This record gives sequence, C-alpha cells and structure tokens, in this order.
Amino acid sequence: MTRLLVLVVAVVGSSADAKEAFDIARFVPPVGWQRTASPGLLAFQAPPGQGSGQIFLFPSEPSRGSPEENFRAAWARRVAAPLSGLAPGAVRSETTPEGWTAVVGAAPYMKQGGSWRAVLFTATGHGRVMSVVVHLLGPAHDAEVDAFFRDLDLVADPAAPVAAAPGATAPDAASPEPVAATPGGAAEAGGILFTPPRGWSRTQRADAVTYTSPPYPNTGERCELTILPLRRGTGDLIREAVSAFQALFKTDPMTGYPANDPQLVRGTSPFGWSYVQIQKTLGPVGEGGPGIILFMALAGDQLATVFTVSKRPLVSQCFGEAFPSEWPAFFHSLRFKAWPPKVADAEMKTKLAGKWTTSSAHAIDNLTLANNGRYANGAALGNATRISATTVLWTMNTFRGNGAWSVKGASLLLKPDQGAAEGGTFRLEQESKDGRAWSERLCVLGSTGDICYRRDQS
Repeated sequence: MTRLLVLVVAVVGSSADAKEAFDIARFVPPVGWQRTASPGLLAFQAPPGQGSGQIFLFPSEPSRGSPEENFRAAWARRVAAPLSGLAPGAVRSETTPEGWTAVVGAAPYMKQGGSWRAVLFTATGHGRVMSVVVHLLGPAHDAEVDAFFRDLDLVADPAAPVAAAPGATAPDAASPEPVAATPGGAAEAGGILFTPPRGWSRTQRADAVTYTSPPYPNTGERCELTILPLRRGTGDLIREAVSAFQALFKTDPMTGYPANDPQLVRGTSPFGWSYVQIQKTLGPVGEGGPGIILFMALAGDQLATVFTVSKRPLVSQCFGEAFPSEWPAFFHSLRFKAWPPKVADAEMKTKLAGKWTTSSAHAIDNLTLANNGRYANGAALGNATRISATTVLWTMNTFRGNGAWSVKGASLLLKPDQGAAEGGTFRLEQESKDGRAWSERLCVLGSTGDICYRRDQS
C-alpha cells in the first residue's frame, strides 16, 4: 500500500469503459469480494481468510473548498468520527491532466487485537469531490486494493447515475402505496415538508408515511422513519411526547434502571416552532434492544409526530453514535406548509453568544462566540501510537483560529481571518436525562458531520 497514491492518481481520468458504475466512479470490483449497497454507500468486503479488507465508496458531493480542505473534512467525517479521533499520517496529493486532484492519507489503528490501516482517498475536480475509504488488516489484500484503484476512473458529469442498491425495492405488496427507493430531494406528508434519507423506500398508508432503508453493510440493519398525520396539540410537548411513546411502544420512556435511561431534548427552531425529542433504547441495560427516537414539533396549534426505529445507538448505522446519523439532516429539512417562518436572526445571535466546548476520547474543541460578531476557537487532537510491547507514544496537536461569525436563518457562518468560510445549519436546544435538570447544547451540522457543543458555565 505504500504505492497507493501513485496508482490512484495515474488512473483517475474520464474513461467510462465497460465497468461497474457508482455515482461518478467507474471501477472493476475485486474478484470474490462481497458487494453490499445501502443508502449513500457502496461497500466491498474481502472473503474470509488470511487478513481482512473493506472498501467503501461514498457518493460525490459539491466541492466546498480546496482538495486539501475536502480531504480534511472527509477524514473527520469518514475516519476520525468512527475511530475516536484517529489522525492521518503523511498526506500526499497530485493533479491529473483531466482536472482531478487526488489526496491520499493513511493511519494505523488497533481493533480487537489486530493491527489495521485506514486509508482515505479523495478526488476533487469539476466542482465535485468523491471519497473512498479502505480498511485493511495485514498485507494479504494489498494487491487487490491496488488493482481496484489502478482500474478506477472518474467522469466529470455530476449527474451520472448511481448504482441501484440491492434491497431498495418496494415494501410489502399489502401496503397501499409502495414506492421504489427515493433518490433524495424534497417530499411532503400531510402538510409536513422534509427531505427523506437518500435511497430509502417510501410506503404510504392511511395513518402514516414510512421510509425504510435497504439493509446496511455487514449488519443487515434495516431502519425506519415514520411520519404521522398532523393533529391539534395541547402545547405541553413533553407530556404529549411521553403519552405518544407509551401508546406506540407500550412502555414508559421515563423509566430508568433496570431499563435504559432516556435522553430528552427540547428546543425552538430558528423558524419559530418548538420541539421535543425522546431517544431511548428499549429493554434492560446491557441488552441489545431497538433504539427509538420520538420527535414532536408544535407549529402554531398543529402537532407533528415523527419516530424512528433502528438498532441501539452504540451500533446503529443510521441513527447511531459511531456512524454518521441520518437524523440531523432530516431535522434540518423540516418545514410546515401552514407555518410561515418567523426568523429573528438578531435574537438568535444573542442566544448563541458564549463559550462552547465539545470533547471526545482524543479531541477537545472550544468555540467562543462574542457579542461583537467575532469568534475564537481552539482545538487539541491527540493520537496514541504503540511503539513497543510496553510503550505507547501519545502526541497532541493544537489548532487555533479567529474570525467573524453571523447567523442567517438556520445557518451559523464562521469566516476565519485567513482561509475559507465554514459552519453549517445549527440547532440550539437543551438536553436532560430526567426531564427536571436541563443543560444547553449547540449542534452544528457541517461538512465534517454533526458536532454538538455544551455551553461552558465557567
């Protein structure tokens, strides 16, 4: 794999020979590898035997920066997030005559006692960026991965068709109006406007609209998102949500041990409608019951109810913690036809002002939003590397920045004094475990995924 970059940049061209297609990629799959397609992902798994290998292709997206910036954003989202802040080693780039700039980086990590390598390849050009992630245990499959990249071509047409996902067919024929997998885009259900997860199939019933995912790679997980008809609400959202949870799932979501504790969230969107969310894993602590999100929003006197069903958050690939969740993007797409947006940017900017902190096992990030429109941020990223049987080397990198910040509707924009603007759609809300003690958090959905900060009270 030391020559991976040379192979990649030598073949990223414009050919569209008789190869398989996924988005703007044209390729020859590794012989004997299991292929699995799911929403927003095409995966190949090496056959059982010596070593292990996985290749993940992600759909192209509009380029939001330089090739290096696109690589950093993809690494944070595709590699660092599921691997506890893993940092890339040496990063190299090269530009082809066809107008694509390939950037490749890799890093070792330990998993279940084995020494793995994560490799990220991004190609930026013609206004698009596409990512491929490779995970390898040992050198057994290096040659097959090299061959995959040697035969990889990219086409400049951003409208190139995406390979169909096996299993993304119409639901049960008994459903009144089954519809094939949606490619994404705006949808409507009874006055509620939203963007469903890409590639999920839609089933229309008299009392609900349900979106179902194709099976996810390796686990076969199928996830559901259901939207119930609007009804008149009482105004007490927490009580309404608890009652709805009890009626739908025949259990009290507020019950703690030996059941799993709930996570409650409440807030007001930048467009003026209020909401409550209950997230809970059903069943006793330590058991693998399903994960549930029940969401209610009140727009005027109209009450919207949405709920999801998946595996528990620790392992779910659609509404979980280890993989990018479909929920934030769905939330930020929500609108109500009968509710004119009541945007108050100045008021929201006052609410956002303050010091915010987020942390994980390997990283800490601070964001200070001042009332005068200036911001300062500082991040520290740590990485542990085993250098002998008895010694682990811990390295820490720090980053700081300053600039101007602003609010426009649901968007938080950070414009550094040097470099490209960043930010994303935000939600300012409170979270609780018991419905009595609440703490404030600021979540921003940007190019690196959904990041939630807690307000620093010091």
